[in-house]
Amino acid sequence: MYKKILSYRPSFKPSLVFLIIPVLIIFIFISKSFDQYSENGESKDQELENNLITVKDFLFNQFNSGATKVELKVRNGDSIQRILYDQKISPSEVNNVLNALRREYNFGALRNDQKVYLIVKREKNGNFVSRLTVNIDNITSVHVFLNKDNVYETKRVTKILTKKNHLIETTIDRGIYRTAKQSGIENSIVAQFARLYGFEVDFQRDLKKNDKIKIFYERYLDDDGVSQRTGNIIYSEITNVEKNIILYRYEYPNGTIAYFTPEGKSIEKSLMRTPINGAKLSSRYGFRIHPILGYNQMHQGTDFAAPIGTPVMASGSGTVEYSGWKGGYGKFISIRHSPVYQTNYAHLQDYAKGIRRGAKVQQGQVIGYLGSTGSSTGPHLHYEVVVNGRKENSQTLKLPSATPLEGNNKNFFEIQKRNIDNLILEASKKK
Repeated sequence: MYKKILSYRPSFKPSLVFLIIPVLIIFIFISKSFDQYSENGESKDQELENNLITVKDFLFNQFNSGATKVELKVRNGDSIQRILYDQKISPSEVNNVLNALRREYNFGALRNDQKVYLIVKREKNGNFVSRLTVNIDNITSVHVFLNKDNVYETKRVTKILTKKNHLIETTIDRGIYRTAKQSGIENSIVAQFARLYGFEVDFQRDLKKNDKIKIFYERYLDDDGVSQRTGNIIYSEITNVEKNIILYRYEYPNGTIAYFTPEGKSIEKSLMRTPINGAKLSSRYGFRIHPILGYNQMHQGTDFAAPIGTPVMASGSGTVEYSGWKGGYGKFISIRHSPVYQTNYAHLQDYAKGIRRGAKVQQGQVIGYLGSTGSSTGPHLHYEVVVNGRKENSQTLKLPSATPLEGNNKNFFEIQKRNIDNLILEASKKK
């Protein structure tokens, strides 16, 4: 990882004389083999360069004992400047490093998921940065290093990712989210899975122990075979004693992605049953003793209990009609989906960025975060569905589905479905 850092000339150490001889032997061996091509097809120049880099690394490790490698833990809000000052780097040197870094990375406050690596050269006249590496994300990093002329250079490196389909089959033990985590399913795929089935399934009530799920989805792997990103779910299945819901991904000719049952019927409906993932249904629609007022009252919504800050999604696409404080509702959002349908979200802790009156939102988009504002005894989302001006039970309301596939799209879907079945069969054989 730390190559090309050979611009320093440290004092010679007699105790290391015996190390020079084996290094010279290695160098002679490399030179003798220069007239051969490498087995993997590399040119003579490339092979020699690779071998010399190995020797350089060896020399650096043995002779450059004044350099210190540091891997730094980053806190939210940290800055590169503060990190360098903590290493006792002079202000002028810090300025040089930051100017070089700006050539490839418009840095600001760091996140706690970022990593920073340093090689610091500690000399009598001060500390100097030999190399600085900042991970922008899990696949891209920026490197600042001293060249042979003691001038800082900058290089951005992005990992090459390879797409590979991945099959997971598992049995639910203690809830869909815990099961998914134990099975190694990434959070992004769990969220996508929940959005897909949110039209038909209440994950707290409908899924029980020993129910089965199968997910076939896209992973993007780096050179070490580590999953760095996920793509779309290709196929998914929920199986229990009551129902078996299978969904296939279908890509329209224009590139739009949608999901359909094996018969070509859309899973999507105008509204999702639950606009929040991983929440417990804590109070149903209907008459109840009001927890604060203390008397029997019609509860014209559904309450979902979850930790404060849990993301709340728009249950359908539409326009924000209201976003602000609304009496006992606390922080409140109302979305108009059509002349017929409207949904309300109450007791929020905060609103998502850009959520204000007149804003357009998409189904499944995060619009706010669960809280306990207004007349509330604890963290929960109060969710209402309004149909033609009347509040209805969101959990029993029959909603229209999207238009099923027809004509050429139905034919193309059948072709894609067969291809997916073959891919799943191949993946099953490799497990």
